[in-house]
Amino acid sequence: LVQHEPGCLTQMIDAAREIERANIIAVEQVPQERIHMYGVVGVGARNGALFPVTGMVEKPSRETAPSNLIITGRYILQPEIFDMLAAEKRGAGGEIQLTDAMIELAKTQPFYGLEFAGRSFDCGSKVGFLAANVAYALDRPDIAPAMREELERLLGGDDGTS
Repeated sequence: LVQHEPGCLTQMIDAAREIERANIIAVEQVPQERIHMYGVVGVGARNGALFPVTGMVEKPSRETAPSNLIITGRYILQPEIFDMLAAEKRGAGGEIQLTDAMIELAKTQPFYGLEFAGRSFDCGSKVGFLAANVAYALDRPDIAPAMREELERLLGGDDGTS
């Protein structure tokens, strides 16, 4: 989940308008100690938020990661990706891996990374999901004051039972 206006996908669509037949991957920087949890891109020369992707690696070690830019799960892909997916062998759990298909497609088509503007939340984790809810609540003028008050009460140690 990305908190920003315009949203991540709108930013990607705007970037795609600059490049004919673009494959675009939304990426963000993460600390080196978390790099092993994600797919990571290698990058070419950077000049702004949109840049060439030179490679992709799924969950590399810190030592072998080509950068600290992770794949966030938002893509604009050309239709040929479906041919690649159809040809993919099933991996662990019988799943087809999108990253493997993108690596194959990258042999014939360029890929670009877009380091999007905004704050992202990993809603696949319990803490990330809760943080996203709190951040969005604090961003809403109609409930932000009450939410701040509740957070201050909770952080101050008042559990509401006294």
